Order: sequence, then structure tokens, then C-alpha cells
Amino acid sequence: MEISLVRHSISLSNGAGLISGAGADVALSDAGITYAELVRDAYDWQQFDRIYVSPMKRAKQTAALLTMARQPMIEDARLQEMDFGDWEGQQAAELKHDFPAAFDYQDMFSEAMPDLSPNAETYAHLLARTAAFLADAEAATPAGKVLVVCHGFTIRALLANLLHTDFYHFAPVGNVSLTRLHLDEHDDFRARLEQFNILLA
Repeated sequence: MEISLVRHSISLSNGAGLISGAGADVALSDAGITYAELVRDAYDWQQFDRIYVSPMKRAKQTAALLTMARQPMIEDARLQEMDFGDWEGQQAAELKHDFPAAFDYQDMFSEAMPDLSPNAETYAHLLARTAAFLADAEAATPAGKVLVVCHGFTIRALLANLLHTDFYHFAPVGNVSLTRLHLDEHDDFRARLEQFNILLA
């Protein structure tokens, strides 16, 4: 199986510097729609045998724009973004000032974030639900091409599962960036990373 992972385009929260995970179902901004349309023309999005998408608006909009809604999309709740708990919808800059330990040197959430944000999803739960998704995707399309349109933390969790490594070994992924892996169905779906965080436009 060849699996391509794509993060959604620029959302209303991205443009405003707000924290937006599973608890903030925001749509794409006008800039996000324009950028997704630009990326659509730079790649063959009709090549995939199966398309999975997070049920969140920004991911569904992105997938529909990239594929021009010509193919059926399978929504899977296990692909939604990490739930950032009570910090959803808050300004990232203010949280970084008040809780510096919750951020790393790339201004991404650190390992301490789930302990600092009340009601946040744990990294262990994120890894478990994405692992379950991968098992089902491998069984459904062992030798085809699969597209997954979801979210930044979700993609990093998928990669951690696929490559049997730590979540924090992967840098943040850009909006509508492409990450592609080949999974050998004859070798227990052992994954090989072929492209990571490629910006197509």
C-alpha cells in the first residue's frame, strides 16, 4: 500500500493564531480555499484508490477541493485532530507566555501539554486511535494507493505508528503538505518513508 498523508489547508483558526483541535471545528479561511485550489493544480489527486478524511470541516473542505469531489470520501473519526481540552480556541501566544513548558523550540506543544491543559486528550490515546485506523486501512487496501486528509498532530501520530518511533521525532507539517510512505503488504506492512512535508505550491 502507498499511503499519502495531507494536512488540511489554512483554517480560520490558523490565520488568527488560535489553538484548534478536535474541539474547534472551524472551516477554511478564504486564503485556505485559494491555497488548496493552487495545490490542486500542482498534483494528480485523482490517482487514489481510496480516500479517508477527518470528519472536521477544514479537512473535508480540503479533500473536496483537492479531488474536485470526484471521488467518494470515507470519514473516520479516528483521524480528527488531537483534542487540546480547555485550551481550544485560545490564543497560542498567550498560552506560551503563561505556560512555557507546554511548548517546544518550534512553538509546538511539548510532551507536558496534556498535563497542563485540563481535559486534553493524551498522546497515548491519539497514538492508539491512529494505530487502529491504520490497521483497518491496511486490511481494506493492502496494495492500492490511499490518501488521508487530516491534521498536523494526527499525521505525526500516524508516522510514529508507521515507523515505530517517537511522536516528537517529526517536525510540524505544513498546510496541504504531502507526506508519502510505501507499506509492503508482503512484509507485515513495514513502512518506508518516501516523502515528508513536501509543499507542492
